[in-house]
Amino acid sequence: MSLDKDLINKLVRVIIAISLFEAAYVAEVIRGGLQALPRGQYDAAKSLGMGYWKMHIFVILPQALKLVIPGIANTFLALVKDTPLIFVVGLLEIVGMLNLAKTNPEWLGFAMEGYVFASIVFFIICYAMSKYSYNLEQKYKTER
Repeated sequence: MSLDKDLINKLVRVIIAISLFEAAYVAEVIRGGLQALPRGQYDAAKSLGMGYWKMHIFVILPQALKLVIPGIANTFLALVKDTPLIFVVGLLEIVGMLNLAKTNPEWLGFAMEGYVFASIVFFIICYAMSKYSYNLEQKYKTER
């Protein structure tokens, strides 16, 4: 029972740490998108009599989010590639499992195949996210 509790504690710590880490990066990307908008957008929304929240929800954020799609996609791709860092707290992910499997006598001589498989999995995930990001960019393309 204590092993399960220890595993859950480690998992909770990893989830909290990665969430805070990624939230900081996403916030920075969105801040950059908000700063990229011209001042005229804010002034136009105010001239229509919009309050702070209405202005941001209906005018500012939709434009800023279109601008930050590539940055957010890049942040999430980095998250996928950074998952091996959870090994620091003692949890195993795909690369950690491969390293553990290499110690098994039945896996002797098959380490390269495991790493090729892991690289294919990472490539598929990253490529799919990249294509999805590209499709979103094309769908919400903003002409300047």
